[in-house]
Amino acid sequence: MDSNEALEAVGTLVDAWCGRRDLAPLRYVLPAYPLPSPLTDGWADLLRALEDVRARCRDRLPESEFETIQDCIVAVQRIVYR
Repeated sequence: MDSNEALEAVGTLVDAWCGRRDLAPLRYVLPAYPLPSPLTDGWADLLRALEDVRARCRDRLPESEFETIQDCIVAVQRIVYR
């Protein structure tokens, strides 16, 4: 997954959470998405937000969304730590 695919996947997750009014993951992700800055700091904010969703919302997310979050975290880590 590259940076564009990661952003697309996060957008799809946000749409799904908005559609079912799942405020818990939205609470963590919306401050960092869409990217406030395309620089490393913006990506690092998104990484922290995704890690918070993974840690705090795991029990409320469908397995497919959890896997997408995992994939996005790996992709964003590559961007932040390159």
